[in-house]
Amino acid sequence: MEKRSIRNIVLLFTLSTLIWCDQRENPSSFRKKNRENIERFNLVPFAKATSIDSIEVTAFIEIPFYTLQFIKMPDGFVATYEASIALNHKNGGQVGHKTWVDSIKVSDYQSTKSTIRNRKHYINFLVSKKKYVLIGELYDRDTRKKGMLEKKLNYNQYKKLPSFLEPVFALKLEGEWGFESGECPIVGHRIREIDKGVSVYISGFIEEGSYVVDMGFESNIGKINLSPIISDVGKKSAFQHKFHIAPEHLQSLKVLIFVKLSQNGKVARKEKTLTIYRPGVSNFVNDINQAIKQMKYILTNQERSEIKGKNRKEVEKLFFHFWKRRDPTPETEYNELMDEYFGRIAFTNEHFDTSWRPGWETDPGMIYILFGAPDEVQRTNPRGSSSSIYQIWHYYRINKQFVFKDQNGFGDYRLETPFIGATY
Repeated sequence: MEKRSIRNIVLLFTLSTLIWCDQRENPSSFRKKNRENIERFNLVPFAKATSIDSIEVTAFIEIPFYTLQFIKMPDGFVATYEASIALNHKNGGQVGHKTWVDSIKVSDYQSTKSTIRNRKHYINFLVSKKKYVLIGELYDRDTRKKGMLEKKLNYNQYKKLPSFLEPVFALKLEGEWGFESGECPIVGHRIREIDKGVSVYISGFIEEGSYVVDMGFESNIGKINLSPIISDVGKKSAFQHKFHIAPEHLQSLKVLIFVKLSQNGKVARKEKTLTIYRPGVSNFVNDINQAIKQMKYILTNQERSEIKGKNRKEVEKLFFHFWKRRDPTPETEYNELMDEYFGRIAFTNEHFDTSWRPGWETDPGMIYILFGAPDEVQRTNPRGSSSSIYQIWHYYRINKQFVFKDQNGFGDYRLETPFIGATY
């Protein structure tokens, strides 16, 4: 085995052992932004055109079970909460408001910590083409903690004709959810139940005359264009159409939906990405090809050679194979190591991003990805004898330190001594 391959295996071992303790003594500048669980609900508005001057807003509040405090009862666990959604005009005045008081009962403790199981509530608002503020609140009646989310809605942009709103994806779910009976819009970031396919709702505003709606989607399987819809109207009005994507076209991690509206020589376009849940894949991974590139710090030479010359579908298979090798708990569908690795990449892109390179490709980003947050960060005084600015990262638990120098005074920190484990 080559020396570099051995180093990479050692680095991987270091990464896996540090997962459990990297937040133990983090300096404040490297702590991840923490929100209380009560604030981690979802507030999602969906809009559809109903007339030339009106838009129906269907607003959802989705409450994952883990956001609430469950109380042990003789026959299970119970959480009680109040949830509310309000829509206000941008400059004051309320369009509407609704409050739900409810409880959730589960039989086992594991369900109380579920990030997947949830409770949904929704309300419809009829509005005009103006600006609004959507407010969602969640109150835990046992802990008396409250979370609030706020979203700004701008429907002014749809005064221009022709135009259409964001496509809405919906899955089969028994009940009434503000769309067709038995179909619920996708509130979360990833979809799981794709065995019956996905419905796509398109709506917008058009002038008098004929118009054409073209739609298609693209994944690692390829690009598919659906049959266009050609219609004619006698006056300015709103339109609504529905497409269906079969489950066989939803086998990739990511599917790009593209829609084009054409009328009287004018064209409006929308693109939206549908992210599919795959067992064992971190929520931080949205693009397999990009994720493979981001694995450059831990891939062995053998794995690099396996990737060369492969197409997108083959690369995706190799991605799963590589991480299966590294899964510390292969008997479960959750890969802790993958989630930690790509979680660190997401952190570096937020905190170490420069105008030259994304955060994960910087030297500080590389060290953070491999070793987590340092135990201590020292910075030199720029008014000292040297004009150079340095950062020294100390990792006491593994007896290492890394020295970074600002190359140009604009925050482009580089390692003073190249890291022996780096693979570029």
